[in-house]
Amino acid sequence: MEIEESTKENAVEVIRESVRELVHTERKENRTRTSNKNRVALGNIATKTPFTTEFVVGKAKALKKKALSIEEYEKLQNALIQSEHNVNSFLKVDNILFSLVRDLSSTNSALQLCAASCCCNIALGNAKACISLTKSIGPYLVLELDTLNYPLLEICIWTMGNLISGNNKAFEILHAQGCLKYIVSLIHNCDDTILPSVAYTAMHYVHTGFKCIEENEMTELANAAARRNLSFENPYFIWLLALLSSQKCCNTCLYNVVPLIVDYLYQNTTNNFICITACVRILANVLVQERSGQLVKYLLENQKYALSDLETLINKLLSCQYIHIRKETLWLIGNLCNHESPDVKIAVQGIIPRLSFLKQAILSTTQQYQYPSHDESNLNIPNKSSF
Repeated sequence: MEIEESTKENAVEVIRESVRELVHTERKENRTRTSNKNRVALGNIATKTPFTTEFVVGKAKALKKKALSIEEYEKLQNALIQSEHNVNSFLKVDNILFSLVRDLSSTNSALQLCAASCCCNIALGNAKACISLTKSIGPYLVLELDTLNYPLLEICIWTMGNLISGNNKAFEILHAQGCLKYIVSLIHNCDDTILPSVAYTAMHYVHTGFKCIEENEMTELANAAARRNLSFENPYFIWLLALLSSQKCCNTCLYNVVPLIVDYLYQNTTNNFICITACVRILANVLVQERSGQLVKYLLENQKYALSDLETLINKLLSCQYIHIRKETLWLIGNLCNHESPDVKIAVQGIIPRLSFLKQAILSTTQQYQYPSHDESNLNIPNKSSF
């Protein structure tokens, strides 16, 4: 059965939609949780206490004169994350970013952590805020990626992710400073406790700079990522792999994750649509590039699962309430139908008649581009960041 061309033409859109939803759902919550976890010693647990712009301006003016106490820095950090208006008011104070640079580059680790946390919160502001911050703080953030102070390292790498996701210019500045080599090194060597933060930044780095990053750099990053233990509890890492799989030069590096992804799709009971979408995307990209068809056997002829299990899995994906998963599954089926291996084509053609939801999935995805779609209204994803 022919897969509609419109589903193929909009494949890139799937990545953008899914990454955007991932950011909307978890970006600010995870950043706050990570920061709080690493600042417990400072007593810095985010509160819901409202802070006025007058408070922010007052603290900014005090910060220009000298470093704030840890307690006052804590209040400023919380004020900056509460609203973009507070961020803008802070940045309007002349040369205030130089004060953050002063404390970030100091020898006092507590002050460094406070200054970095303020930068992380400012980076959730608008594009103008991201550009200003990147120009002033960028070189210092990059230097701190070599630090042995893991709490500081984690906040600095997360700040970079916020900056890169907020503005293309921020990516260009950090990329020119050699940021990617530090990210690759961290993917290789960082502790598992901060890997989610590194993956967050790496994902945004690849997403924003997909057309700017050299193939050898992409391959190096893919090799590093593929060597880490794959955790499906880390959606940023899974989407990093999905983005890398869209680069042909990275496909070979990702062969070893295919069995793990297939097992996850069969055994998953959490209905984590963000990870499922990324996993199907990885299979669609990687399986079609492996020309012999041996890799496809993990999906189509896996000894762990019966043929009926495969049919149930694909029908479940095709009938999923989320259009992203339906589109990715159609893309996967289309790629398998066009696989270079005759055996793969025969196997897929044998399964297609048993896919009772195939026609419905094709119809629902093609109609999306003919009529206004309200599918995403059912996702219940809160927009908690300024991205």
